[in-house]
Amino acid sequence: MHCWVIGRGGMLGSGVEKRLPLAANVYEPKLRFSWNEPDSFAQEIEQEVHDFGKAVAGGPWSIYWCAGVGTVAASEEVLQSEIENIKRFLTAVKNSPGLISNQGSLFYSSSAGGIYAGVTSLPITEQTEAAPRSAYGLQKLKNEEMFGTFGREQGVRVLLGRIANLYGPAQNRSKGQGLVTAICQSYIRRKPAQIFVGLDTVRNYIYVDDAVKSIVRAMGIVADMPNGSVETKIIASNQNLTISAVLKECQTAFGSAPSVVLSRSRDLSAYPPDLRMKSMNFREADNFEPTPFVVGVHRVYQNLLKSNQSGQLAEARN
Repeated sequence: MHCWVIGRGGMLGSGVEKRLPLAANVYEPKLRFSWNEPDSFAQEIEQEVHDFGKAVAGGPWSIYWCAGVGTVAASEEVLQSEIENIKRFLTAVKNSPGLISNQGSLFYSSSAGGIYAGVTSLPITEQTEAAPRSAYGLQKLKNEEMFGTFGREQGVRVLLGRIANLYGPAQNRSKGQGLVTAICQSYIRRKPAQIFVGLDTVRNYIYVDDAVKSIVRAMGIVADMPNGSVETKIIASNQNLTISAVLKECQTAFGSAPSVVLSRSRDLSAYPPDLRMKSMNFREADNFEPTPFVVGVHRVYQNLLKSNQSGQLAEARN
């Protein structure tokens, strides 16, 4: 099996690449993608897809799309740019005889929070109808539709992974997202963490290693399904926590209570009060001992503490 992770430098992508089966031939692109330069990106992705197709050489393949810089607060321009980049990628795959003639599998990393923001019937499962309430959620849904249409038309298996609140030691702090990382970072700096929603707000938090295990295992199942299969899986933990419960777990991990300041967000419509989730699809992919939340928080804290001691945390503020 030849595998390629797009977005391999991020927290999720790097984790997926490390978790791939030992027997997998992991493709390492020669180029660094110019994500913000459309013409350059089009040439780069076409070249890399071509080279990956040659490496596959008639064997099975899988590509994991784990890239993305968009957030709920992202501008329309940034979100549209991601849509166009995915279009360029899928076009390149379609035009690669080495891939389309040897049907493979695609994974797309989506956002459960963005897709289900307007849902009122709980808990959220894969059978819950999508209800985005922000441009970000609409973008994720559009991207899913592009992957799904591509898979059905080209005979490629597709797994749409709707990921809950992902956290872990390598979270990108410059994106301004990740409650656990923000609380740990503020605690180390001895500054209050700003929280923009009520303490009774419910979310599902999944540690990156657990998410990666679920994704790679589910992809293994999808790889044995008929060509053109398009499946959806919520990548979530077995715990749904209030912000208040998160703060208590952080206190256990730190040894003392973190300081927080409640600040009203300018647009609470994109941040619903309850997004509890439960995955019902490919349950066998989740058959492992999950990382306890307090353990995951402690790992994030320790990683940030090391960064602070080396001066990297201070640099991240700029």
